[in-house]
Amino acid sequence: MKILVFALVALVSLQIGCSDTAQEHNANNNMLDSSDPSDTEGDVADDGPEIVPWTVEEPEPPPECIDCNWYFCPPLNEVWRKEICMNVCDDPPTIYSESDCIQYMECDPTQYVIDELECITEDGYPGIQQKVCNKGLIQYTDCTTTCEEESCNHEDDDCDGEIDEGQLNDCNECGIVPQEECNGIDDNCDGDTDEDLIQPCSTACGAGYEMCYGGNWISCTAPPALDEICDGLDNNCDGQIDEGLECICTIQDVGVLFPCQDDPLLCGQGYKTCECTDSDCTDFKMTECYALCHWIPPADPNELCDPLIGMELSQEKCNNFDDNCNQEIDEDLYASCYTGPAGTLMVGICVPGEMTCDTGTWGNYDDSEDFIPYYCKDEIVPQQEICNGLDDDCDGIADWGEEMKETDVLFIVDWSGSMGDEIDAVMIALNQFAQNFSDEEVIKWSLIRGPVAFGPYDERLEMVQDLIGFSDFLTSMAGMDVSMQSMSSAFEMLLDAIYISVHNISATLPQPISNFSFGLSGGMGTKVIESSPPLQNFDVSWRSGADRIVIVFSDEVPQSYLVPELSIEEVKTAVSGTPQLKLYTFSRSAGSTQWEDIANAGNGAWYKLTNNPTEMYASLMEILDEICKGDTNE
Repeated sequence: MKILVFALVALVSLQIGCSDTAQEHNANNNMLDSSDPSDTEGDVADDGPEIVPWTVEEPEPPPECIDCNWYFCPPLNEVWRKEICMNVCDDPPTIYSESDCIQYMECDPTQYVIDELECITEDGYPGIQQKVCNKGLIQYTDCTTTCEEESCNHEDDDCDGEIDEGQLNDCNECGIVPQEECNGIDDNCDGDTDEDLIQPCSTACGAGYEMCYGGNWISCTAPPALDEICDGLDNNCDGQIDEGLECICTIQDVGVLFPCQDDPLLCGQGYKTCECTDSDCTDFKMTECYALCHWIPPADPNELCDPLIGMELSQEKCNNFDDNCNQEIDEDLYASCYTGPAGTLMVGICVPGEMTCDTGTWGNYDDSEDFIPYYCKDEIVPQQEICNGLDDDCDGIADWGEEMKETDVLFIVDWSGSMGDEIDAVMIALNQFAQNFSDEEVIKWSLIRGPVAFGPYDERLEMVQDLIGFSDFLTSMAGMDVSMQSMSSAFEMLLDAIYISVHNISATLPQPISNFSFGLSGGMGTKVIESSPPLQNFDVSWRSGADRIVIVFSDEVPQSYLVPELSIEEVKTAVSGTPQLKLYTFSRSAGSTQWEDIANAGNGAWYKLTNNPTEMYASLMEILDEICKGDTNE
């Protein structure tokens, strides 16, 4: 910048110098002719040559001496600029020419977003567009609508003029309906207050339940812990008898019988009394606990009295004592229990458990038959929510609530004779799998199997059941004739089954079904391969807009018995172009790569096929979780 300023100063000086030289030259010319042109009187005509004024012109520098560059004009905002050409052959270089400042760019390219403007989209919705500087040019981005799916946020998200429509709960608020609490308020807005609220309660003497009424927990059924008194009993249930008390009786207590259940009494209820320890009866003590007959002899002198056997009580208590004198202690004592948060009992999967008594302590036994004090066995408390159609966290809402997307599930099962053990495992797992997904409307189920023997020379790919609800699906599975499996050979047309199952929904079907037919089995000529229903009517009734899950089970490599024969690549093309599809395959190690490729093309995954129902169920539960997420490709 300093060089430029100096150059400009030099240029100005140069121009000034050139101007002075021209003036002196003109003055000299004037000296050659100083007479007044109008004064001709007395002059003699001069026919000599006319003297013309002259100037000295600077020679143009050669082109190689001119170096032109663009410079930003003050205040250097990178928008205006001028061209300055220097004569570099001068020493020092001089300015040869300089242009005016011209607008080079419309805006500052170092600042991309200039402003955000409100706009209206082509659909008439309000939106936002940006005014930007793109490489020095002012441009405007597309008008993007701010409208989106309505959510509960007190705003009109979908631009329909309504706020939070369809989003408010029964309490006319956002979010999940509040859980009813014991507070005298109708928290869940159902018209009732504090309804059906119970919670576990306990004292040192045992466990029980209490109910909510008027915002308060009342009526605890647990045995109360009483103040300790001198009666030979553990009144406060702390495992000690008459502790902290000086059980000294007085003259008024002499002869009075007090109930007791302590040594040396062996069972039942006995009594103790106050007696004098000296002849003047000035000192007293409490006797030991004995049966009533010890203190009051029986009316029948022949009746035997055992002073250590007390009166049998009708109810055994958890006190480490034989209350009913059956020579057993704390037997058959059980009580319900629940340790989960208040308000969750009997909601969702949460149910109470059970405690029993052992040597005066409530608890229960674990699987190793070890007694654990205060262990509430078999209770189910809130769990982490998983995708199984149940309310695992006991908040009153199952995992998908009302937002679970419709899903169509199709099982394709290899029914050949070699799949006996695996089919048993699959069927057991399918029953468990289906029981965890029991919604009759949201989830629909279908089953295809093959090959199925319809006679000694007739094997078919069979649609056992088109898409139906859960209950009918289980009934259909239970009614399948397993004897047909043993008659089936090894013509597993499951590659055909996949292609046929998606032919009516795939956008990239290589060939229409009308181009195919089933033929003789592998050139054997002994069996005819067909389908039931016939191929032209073999359509799964996929629901429009629903997610689709296809699960294939086979112990063989992918095979085709259609004419012309299908290739794996054709099947991959068909499933990859099926919208909202996820395809899962179960197979043994043989052919696993091919089955995995097909599954990957269908946006799914491959699993190992085993005859272990537990392993099969675990794998199916992973797929179940994917169904709950509802993230199949659109």
